Amino acid sequence: MINSFKKFYAQLFQDKLFIIKASGSIITDKDARENLIENIQEFTQNGIKILLIYGGGEAIDAAMNEAGRTPTKIDGRRISSKDDIKIIKRTLAGDLGFKLSETMVKKKMSSTILNAIPPHWAKAIRRAPENNIIRFDGTLDNINAKTIREHFTSTNLAICPCLAFSKEGTALNINADNVAIEISTKTMANKLILLTDIDGVMVDGTVQSFLSAQECEKLIKNGIVTDGMRVKLENCIHALRSGVKRVHILNGFRKNALRDEVFTSEGIGTMIVREEEKKLYIKQERQEGKKP
Repeated sequence: MINSFKKFYAQLFQDKLFIIKASGSIITDKDARENLIENIQEFTQNGIKILLIYGGGEAIDAAMNEAGRTPTKIDGRRISSKDDIKIIKRTLAGDLGFKLSETMVKKKMSSTILNAIPPHWAKAIRRAPENNIIRFDGTLDNINAKTIREHFTSTNLAICPCLAFSKEGTALNINADNVAIEISTKTMANKLILLTDIDGVMVDGTVQSFLSAQECEKLIKNGIVTDGMRVKLENCIHALRSGVKRVHILNGFRKNALRDEVFTSEGIGTMIVREEEKKLYIKQERQEGKKP
């Protein structure tokens, strides 16, 4: 099945940009990390441009606990102090970044592995103080889509942790989902792929293979999706309506989930598109047994 579609997908996605976000737990897990890199290698060998953004929530919490510090979070969002950011940088750029580099060497892959979002790609804005804590977390600003895309004229793969620099040169922690979503919207990426520890959008215990942005809004309005998935879907809708062609949510711990989502007609997670794209997809692709 996979090999029968190789030529079709190679032509369809040649020189297209995919933004992939992987949770820190996927990077920490040896099997999941190696399988992720293997799948990405298969994409890049077919001419697909990949920007991998990774987070490190659980690894950062573990490192902070080991250092005798209690992670501070409000509504699930990390509040990073001056002392916290030292641990965060060491965990993301050091520990997890090294694990990725080690895996890349084993797979004989070349890539640009960065220790933060390059300052000429984007700047970070510090969040306002919280409970008298001067924060070392923030949001992305001044994203230079042209510069990011130019980077991929000489490589098919770049890897970044969810760290970025303020205009003063201070490293700030940024939510990894937000980094991937904001960069994908500004670059108008062909695909935004969110790798998590769940199989996709669930309705009545069943993974929804294919949803439109409007259908996602109804799921939110009717309270069928809540909490973290609601936030994720709201971000997906924002990405689609800001220029991203297609968004995928899938389980990064499943063997070859990334490859099977993109390189098979059925997929393995949830693909979300704009309403007009859904009609085109059903007419021109699904009827032909192809799900790009």
